[in-house]
Amino acid sequence: MKKAFFSCVILLIFITGLPAQEDAGGDYVIREEDVLSITVRDEPEYTVKERAVRMDGRVTLPMLGEIHASGKTTKQLESEITERLKYLVREPIVQVFVDRVFSHRVTLAGKVGRPGQYALSSPTTVLDVLVRAGGPTADAQVKKIKVVRIENGVERQFMFNYKDVLQGKNMKQNILLENRDYIMVP
Repeated sequence: MKKAFFSCVILLIFITGLPAQEDAGGDYVIREEDVLSITVRDEPEYTVKERAVRMDGRVTLPMLGEIHASGKTTKQLESEITERLKYLVREPIVQVFVDRVFSHRVTLAGKVGRPGQYALSSPTTVLDVLVRAGGPTADAQVKKIKVVRIENGVERQFMFNYKDVLQGKNMKQNILLENRDYIMVP
């Protein structure tokens, strides 16, 4: 009974996102469909909230027009906007926030409730996606789940033991997923 209760508590923590995992800050690469907020300190007329990056990779900003955002990190976009604003604002301080990530998707296959593609709208772990998919089926080999990732043309595999993570063991295997990761539940 205690083990079942503990497992439910761990699962609830992951579902509610209490152990929040942040994105890589300035290292995040912006993609089409991502939603950004851009703040210019003390200049509300240049600030925008929840502006989607269009499919052409551009975002439209007040007084600056279109700026190509896709493929740039948040820090690179901050620098470009700061440079453009120097002609309009004295010493602009710009911050770019990624409100929602819609461009990243992972594929979940095998013995889960709802296999398929899942959008990553925020930093997401393996357990997060498994929970969204209804979890592994009763006949799944939950100790042999694999995450396959292609990095620079090289395939990497990460093992994930669902049972261990639910019991709070070996939590480092509950990695943050990246765009195009493939999760296989045998």
